Parts: sequence; C-alpha cells; structure tokens
Amino acid sequence: MPLLAPADRRILRELLSRGGSAEIGEISAATALDGEAVQTSLATLHQSGIVAPVGSVPGLRGARWSLTQHGHEVGPSLVGNDLAQQHADDAATQAADPAEGWGFPWRPPKPEAPLYATGLSRRARRVADRAVLSTAGPRRQRRRGGRLLLVILLVAATIGVGIVALGAVRVTEITVSGISESAILRPDQVQGTVLEFTVDGGDLASAQLLLDGLPVSGVQRYDNSIVWPVPGLTEGTHVVTLDVDRRFFGTAQAAVAFTVDGTPPEVELPRVFDPVELGEPVVVAGSVEPGVSLRIGDQQVDTASGSFSLTLPSPPGGPVPVIAEDTAGNKTEFNVIVPIGYPHTTGVHVTAAAWDHDGLRESVVELIEQGRINTVQLDLKDEDGRIGHRTDVRLAQLAGASRELYDLREAVDELHGLGVRVIGRIVAFRDPTLARYAAANGSRDWVLQTPDGRPLSSYGGFTNFNHSIVRQYNLDIAAEAAEAGIDDILWDYMRRPEGDLSGIRIPGWDGGDPSQVIVEFLAEAGSMLREAQVFHGVSVFGIAADRGEWVAQDIGAMSEHVDYVAPMVYPSHWGRGEYGVVHPEAQPYDITRASLAQFQRVLAGTNTAVVPWLQDFSMRVNYGPAEVRAQIDAAADLGISDWLLWDPQVTYTNEGIPVSYR
Repeated sequence: MPLLAPADRRILRELLSRGGSAEIGEISAATALDGEAVQTSLATLHQSGIVAPVGSVPGLRGARWSLTQHGHEVGPSLVGNDLAQQHADDAATQAADPAEGWGFPWRPPKPEAPLYATGLSRRARRVADRAVLSTAGPRRQRRRGGRLLLVILLVAATIGVGIVALGAVRVTEITVSGISESAILRPDQVQGTVLEFTVDGGDLASAQLLLDGLPVSGVQRYDNSIVWPVPGLTEGTHVVTLDVDRRFFGTAQAAVAFTVDGTPPEVELPRVFDPVELGEPVVVAGSVEPGVSLRIGDQQVDTASGSFSLTLPSPPGGPVPVIAEDTAGNKTEFNVIVPIGYPHTTGVHVTAAAWDHDGLRESVVELIEQGRINTVQLDLKDEDGRIGHRTDVRLAQLAGASRELYDLREAVDELHGLGVRVIGRIVAFRDPTLARYAAANGSRDWVLQTPDGRPLSSYGGFTNFNHSIVRQYNLDIAAEAAEAGIDDILWDYMRRPEGDLSGIRIPGWDGGDPSQVIVEFLAEAGSMLREAQVFHGVSVFGIAADRGEWVAQDIGAMSEHVDYVAPMVYPSHWGRGEYGVVHPEAQPYDITRASLAQFQRVLAGTNTAVVPWLQDFSMRVNYGPAEVRAQIDAAADLGISDWLLWDPQVTYTNEGIPVSYR
C-alpha cells in the first residue's frame, strides 16, 4: 500500500461518495477542511494520476475536480472496505498491484532477516551477515559525493519552489474602482454604480464576492475583472469583499467600505420666529449635525461645533432661505419667517379730499383727542389713480395723476404731533388714470385686456401687475411716502378683477392663476420698505381666506411678505347664509366673528397680524353705534384688538368706538 495522508483519504472518499466529481467548495464543506488544505490534497492526488481538474463554472464558483479512470479503479481500495465492497467482484478478478502508476515515493518493505540469524548475538549476527553478503560478490563502495550532490540539488529545488511561491504571493494584486474607500453616498448615487475588482496574479475562477459577509448575485467576469452592478442598498455602512486564491497557496483579499446616506440633515431652527421689533437686530440660532454645510440667506454659517448663531442687523423684509447640505449631498431647504411685531392699531380711513377739508379733518382730530383712535389711514393714491399730495414721481406727473391737495410731509408731521401713526394707502392696480395715459401713448401692455386685445373696462381701467413699469410706478409712490416719514404702507387692489379668468388677458403672462405675480410684487415692496423701516400690509377680500383664487389673492403666500393682513369683512358685502349666518348685514357680530375666524385659521402659525377693515357706513341696513361696536367686539372676542374703520364719506360714529382702544 502506498503512502496516503489522512486528509487525502478524506477527500478521495468524498469524491467517490459523490460519484467521482465535486467543486472545491463542496469538498471543503463536506470534509470540514479549509480551501487551502483541499487544494493541497487535490494537487497531491493529481500528481498520482487519481484526480484531474475539469474546468470551472463561469462566475464566482470554484474549480471542479473529477476522478480519473485510474482513480475509479484504485480509489475504493485506498479509502477502506466500506466503499471497496461495491467493487469486490472486480478486485477478485484483478491481480494488478494497486500501487501501479501512483507515482508516490514509496519503498518495498525491508526483507526479513534470514532464519538462521534468529537468536544470535549482535556480534555473531554481524559475522553472519558478512558471510551472506560475501556470497553475492564484493561489497560496493558508498558513493558519498553523488548523494551529497543529490541533497544539494533537492535543497536548491525546494528553495527555488519556495521563492517562486513567495513571488506568486507577492504579485497577486487586486485593485478596486467604482466606489472610493470610505465614500459617503446617497442611495441614488450608489444604485447602478459599477463596482470593479481587477485581479492580477490570482485564480479568478476561485473568486468570491461578498456584501457585508454574504454572497451576492449578478456578478460578472470579464478577462481578469470581477464586475458587480450595485443594486439599491439600505442606509448605513457596507463592505464589499473579494476573496481570490493565489497561484500556489493562500488567499488574496480586497475590500471597499462605504456609507449609504439618504437622510437629509435636520436643522433645529424655528420656521417662524416670534415677532420682533422693527429695526432691531435678529439672532438666528440653532443646531445641526457637525460639519453640515449651512447657508442662511446669503451668508455661510460655521457649523463645526454642531450649533450656529447668526445675527442679522435688522429684521429681513421677507422669508430667509435656509439650505443645509451634508457630505452625501442630501439637502434640507426651507424658509425662515421673521415677523414684525405690528403695533396696536385702531384707526379710520381718510381720503385726500377729506384731509384737505377743514371740517372733516377736524372730525378726525376729534377722534384722536378723545382717545378713540391711535392711527390715521391717509390716501396716497386712490381708486381713480389720483395722488392727493404733491409728488415728484415723474410718471405721475406725465399721467396727470397728482391733485396736490396737501403736502405729505406736513400732514405726517401734524399727525405725529398729535401722537398717532400714519398709514399711507396706495390703490395699486385699479388705476384708471394710468390706464388712460397708457392707451393714449400706445402702451397697451400696461393694462389688462379682453381676450381680443381691448382694454378691460373693469373699474374704469385695471393696470397690468405683471408689467415692470406699472410695478415700479407704485413702488416709487411708496418710496416717496417713506422718505416723507410715513409709518406704514397699506396696499389695496392688490389683486386681479373679479370674474372668469378666461375673460381676462394679462400681457406677458402665460395663463393660469396669477396669484404668484401678486406675491412677487409684495416681496419686492417688502424688501424696499423694510430697509426704510416702514411697516406694510395688504387689504384683501373677505372671501379670500378660502376663495382667494377668485381674485388672485393667496393669503398664506402673501403673509410671508407683509407685516399684517387687512381683510375687508364688511357685513354688507356678504351673501345670505355665508358661514351659516342667515342675514350677515343685519348680524354684524356673527358675520364678523365667523369671517375673521377663517382668516385666523389660514394664518395660524405665521405670526402675521390681522387688522380687519370694519364697516361704518350704511347700505341696505342702517349702521350706527351698536352695529359698529358689534363688529369691534366680535374681533376682540377672537383676540383681535386691531382694526380700521371704513366710511367713504369720512363721517365716523364716535359713540360706537370705545375710548379704551387708545
């Protein structure tokens, strides 16, 4: 029997039990031997002609080995009687030496000692041995030099093989491309990325690719490269490893670790601040994950510590954009609103003509002196497009808009001397005066039109809020008032005309709801007026809280750019049954409270003030002190203590206005 190591016998037994063929991985698993030991034993059996490699399965599966014909013949006798029994009949008829053709370095058993030498002493045995050897002829001399040379050659060969093997170990290299080590990537950046392992000097057929220690599918092999299109992965850290057998022994390995991060950074910062004082610095402070890039407005903020603080010299005139971006490129974007604490306001509407009229002006002064109002709303540009005061705005002069009824600076100074604030009202886009001027000068795109291109007749002329010259004209009037010392600008007719939008053509607008154009104008005005430290608000329809699209008034969007919203909730303007009120004009408390509650709902969380327009005039129902007071009380019961009274004749019901509202 030739020499056969135990491991070799186990592997040979496994091949026989599997019908003569198996992969290295299958043998390793069944015999509890590691891959390197299996490879070594197969190489030994291969040298003996018992097994031979038969190629490999494409992809990452291991090499397959099979018994040769010779292996089938001699294998059973080498692993024991349990497998040899099935070949007993063949063994009985074959007399061939089972060691024939093995190629193992085995020697025949030592000849038994001659029978006559049994029992002799050592000295006698040596004498007998010499006598036996003498019968075979003279004793040959030992060839010591030849044996020494053979030993030297064997040692040199062993060293050479070792050097070659070590060289093979050294030159097995694996390079990785497609994903960088320690990269942080978003899920969309990872999915579909081609991860490639290029192997130089290893057994590519033995390569095995693992994701977080588990085999993966979809692996492809091209020449000396292992290619894997990465599928969608869960968030977290992942490791992709490639194991490859070396040419002679051992295993080479390469790995790449990366992190999948698809979660936008969290920024701890209020979206809406508590109201601040006009003109005072504002501190914007919060926290974010350390190292996240953070931009607030036009300033880059240091986040190295995880907290940040930015001081704005004054409250911004509109939403402040905040952009946070982490290493993976995930972004969090939102706007911060810093509302102004709008001062307590109880006031009345005063036309330019009324201020120019001694008796009407004195009636307003009387309200001030009685402590019933603390604010006067003075018209700057009215519903006819006429500017009541002397103006230096060039387009107003060209259009003939200035009536020069009063000097604005003198009026503001006088009212300030009485201890009240002054709101300048500008009727923005209902402007018959400018519309007539535009038509006369061929500037038809300054006005809204019918679908066939004729000027829209609504209100005698409605100017185009989408035209830059029209917009700038109104901004110039506001800027002049701010320079004259006005405290507040209140925009009116900040909308489109009522009616079906299909019957209105807005030059320069591509169709659809133009609410955004109105909001953009308020944003532009807000920036200008905030820099001048002037408050500004917008008058809106009473129905705009839940039906603003009818007149292009998006209350929520508007509130981001104004200091207050002034809903015109006049009881006489509501149809019967609105908000469940049977007769709104005859039920001023009920309709005022119901309609203002809708505005509070829409503006909840914005910290934008609500300053309603209330009715002090009569239409179908006569209004006196009780009706005026009912509206004021309805607002107060909702927590709204600010209001403006409207009477186009500027003849107010003093008895309906409580003195305590000073």
